[in-house]
Amino acid sequence: MSEPFPKPDSWVLRNFPDAAPAQLVQNGGRNPDLDEYRRSIWLWQRRPSEISIIVHLLIFGVGALIHIPLILADDFVVFAIYHTFYVAVVCVCVGRFLWLESQYRRWKQDYLRALARLENTCV
Repeated sequence: MSEPFPKPDSWVLRNFPDAAPAQLVQNGGRNPDLDEYRRSIWLWQRRPSEISIIVHLLIFGVGALIHIPLILADDFVVFAIYHTFYVAVVCVCVGRFLWLESQYRRWKQDYLRALARLENTCV
């Protein structure tokens, strides 16, 4: 049987996932189980970077802006080669973004479970 999900007003869900486990335990005012507390800190230290979406959008934007001079240069062959390269880079970036997003979802799920176990084991 699965563990019960924390109540909606639970201290676990406040500021999730922007707060470290130490801050959540301080807000709760409870003594946590040491093993669960270490696990939640370990997961918190391994959280994925949130800057990847900005990097991907920057790559897309710069690549799209380079199309303008190539269109104005009126050389179809160079434009076609660049556009093919750009589409390949976009496909790689989209695949990488989807992979990173799935990693983030997995981390978030594991972290929330660790926090829920932390709350359930607080004495």
